[in-house]
Amino acid sequence: MTTARQAVIVAGALALYVGLTVSSLRQKSATFDEGAHLPAGYTYWALGDYRLNPEHPPLVKLLAAAPLALLPITMREDDPTWSARRQWELGRRFLYHWNDADRLLLYGRLPIVALGAALGLLVFVWARRLLGPTVAIVALGLAVLSPDLLAHGGLVTTDVGIALFSFAAVVALERFRHGVTWPRVAALCAAFALACATKYSALLVVPILAVLAWVLAKHATERLPMERRARTAAGVVAAMAASAYLLLWACYGFRFAASPDPAQVFDWERVQPGNRLVTAAALAARRHHLLPEALLYGFLRFFKAQETRPAFLLGEVSQTGWWYYFPVTFLVKTPIPLLVGIAAAGIAAVRRRDGDAVRAWFLWLPPLLYMAMAMTRSLNIGHRHLLPIYPYLFILAARSAEAGLRDPRRGVRIGSGALLAWYAAGALLQHPHHLAYFNAIAGGPRRGYHWLVDSNLDWGQDLKGLKAWMDRRGVPEIKLSYFGTADPGYYGIRCERLPGHLRPARLASQIHAGDWVAISATNLQAVYLDGEARRLMERFRALGPEDQVGYSILLYRAPADYAVPQEPLY
Repeated sequence: MTTARQAVIVAGALALYVGLTVSSLRQKSATFDEGAHLPAGYTYWALGDYRLNPEHPPLVKLLAAAPLALLPITMREDDPTWSARRQWELGRRFLYHWNDADRLLLYGRLPIVALGAALGLLVFVWARRLLGPTVAIVALGLAVLSPDLLAHGGLVTTDVGIALFSFAAVVALERFRHGVTWPRVAALCAAFALACATKYSALLVVPILAVLAWVLAKHATERLPMERRARTAAGVVAAMAASAYLLLWACYGFRFAASPDPAQVFDWERVQPGNRLVTAAALAARRHHLLPEALLYGFLRFFKAQETRPAFLLGEVSQTGWWYYFPVTFLVKTPIPLLVGIAAAGIAAVRRRDGDAVRAWFLWLPPLLYMAMAMTRSLNIGHRHLLPIYPYLFILAARSAEAGLRDPRRGVRIGSGALLAWYAAGALLQHPHHLAYFNAIAGGPRRGYHWLVDSNLDWGQDLKGLKAWMDRRGVPEIKLSYFGTADPGYYGIRCERLPGHLRPARLASQIHAGDWVAISATNLQAVYLDGEARRLMERFRALGPEDQVGYSILLYRAPADYAVPQEPLY
């Protein structure tokens, strides 16, 4: 296949990805975290103030907010939500009251679309280098039609960013098998630094890189003296650490204080995790100004969030999660053709060893080790946290598909082609509701809320769809229990609010028989609700929905009068 033909195919695949992603994001309201990430990113740029959303490093938020410089933006620093650091409330006012939310979200989401396209391109480039152009093209196709990449590649969140940069670090390290050169060291340092500035979970890539570096040393064709190898390894590690350190300071404007306002003081006692070593290290770094204040505060919050957080799986709510949470999400959120391709790759790897042992390590170790580490975490709120393993799986499955397509047995070739067609059709038929994707093992997206909720299915993204449903059915007003940070009124939804995760200013007093009731799936499963609010949701779960909007909002016709609980939700 000529280089020109490959370029045309790659350009077409990436154009398809961008088209599907932009088409989907324009039909969706803000997801939960976007209500904090985008306003925070804007205040980082415009005010040099990092008080908002310190629980994530700033890089992706800065990238997303950069296009907002092209727009006339209103930011009211005299608003009490700003001085009080109430990020969810401020975000709602910033997007829906002071500015045009749809316009800001479109501009802010486009840089994330670019990151997703870059991830697809990198999958192609690395697969071509390892396994040839045919496998690379199939891997690219699997990437651009991935429900996960299509879902999160158009949202102002950190998930696609960490998947791209952690994958890029592994790709850069693989080049060391051909020698350690300054350009290759620079590429590794850049990728690692970008990952560290994107998400605290970049820490998970460190053991992966360490094991792969050992593999490279073990299989090196040129046997260097131990002392020289140690010096080289130490130099690379030092360069990586220095690059990450420099970029982190740069992202915070080379200033220790989170805010130029001296009145802004973080509550350090509230965020200290049970891990005394982590707490002591972070507080020592704070005392000596070794890292930016907002980064250290967010780092402690990250660790504390691992200790306890409500999670839902298969009808159960837990505060500490399940060790098997991510294997279950992987089983039901991954398209079946991709599962088949991965299984085939695994069988082939067991039956006959890959002639290139280093290549096998680089393809198999990162997803397996990352999954193992993810299973030890109690933060079970989203399959999206597995996004970093998928680039490797696309390549492994593509290798299986390519082998099947050139198999001398006609039945195998037909089966391989059918699986690829099934995969493509599944993505296109799911459009634009990619976040709500569930495979046939789960019974499809309509049954998804029985398995998983939160960012697996319901992240507040379907208010536009709810308004369209109300217009089609001639429903002028609705009772709404909404899981999200967007403003229903902005989309023209007339509603009385019911209990939800973020309590609205005013709740309905009663649900009357015959009322249409719309309930977000996360609230229906009462993940963040308690007391009488939980019992109200149990009543509706027993009814079964009359309809669904985007698979994340369930519609009920109230069969009787219900009192709406008014007690505090926290």
